[in-house]
Amino acid sequence: MPKVNVYLPDELAEAVRAARVPISAVCQRALAEAVERVTTARRAAEAMRQPDFDLTRVPQLGARLAERMTPRLQEALRLGRDLTGSQRLIDTKDLLIGMLEEGGNFALGVLQALDVDSEALREAALAAEPDEPVLATPAASEPTGGAVPPPSVGEGAEAIPRLLGDLGASARAALASALEAAIDLGHNYVGTEHLLIGLARNANSGAGRLLDAFGIDASSATRAIGIALAGYSQGRRQAAANATTHAQLDAILARLERLEARLGTTAH
Repeated sequence: MPKVNVYLPDELAEAVRAARVPISAVCQRALAEAVERVTTARRAAEAMRQPDFDLTRVPQLGARLAERMTPRLQEALRLGRDLTGSQRLIDTKDLLIGMLEEGGNFALGVLQALDVDSEALREAALAAEPDEPVLATPAASEPTGGAVPPPSVGEGAEAIPRLLGDLGASARAALASALEAAIDLGHNYVGTEHLLIGLARNANSGAGRLLDAFGIDASSATRAIGIALAGYSQGRRQAAANATTHAQLDAILARLERLEARLGTTAH
């Protein structure tokens, strides 16, 4: 039977040994589940790239994708939808503008770290021609193609699957690439950082060309996001270590104070 090396942090490895966890059985089960999830996600991404794919006809996929999207990505999608109304399908530049206008997301921080003028990028996106053509006025009963009006203010995450049904082919392809980027990075969510990679990977789309003009391609975006995530993780570990140290010092000081108090009582 082939062997697979699994590397663990020192503390986790010690805890596994102490608990006598059956490592082989646990790893086999976890890997089997991961293979199933990843395979399903990659098949979904590939299906989303098909020109005639309709997310509204696969509601379970839209619902599961919406559940994986972070609140900031959901808000970026809503903002992008506001740009189109019911005149056309959502395209890649709408997704890019929505991401920029959301204002507090991870992808925006990465762009700023790469010295991208986000306001200039937004203005260029607003001026760019859309990927999707203007729609003929659809019947009110038709479920897709921009026929459904944007969600009202106050509608929550339950509106996201409906918005996903209004994605044009280019936006669907970008979101599919974002899903694949999340898989490649080992994440169980889809956020704006993955969308940035997805938009850059689709270099022939409107947003892809804009990002390229501002010096951002898929490789540079992925590299910058990896560095930012590593720094964030290191910061959290350091903060946890500092908190532990402070707690230990506080405990020592408390013991010293109690000892001094007892000595003072004895002296009297």
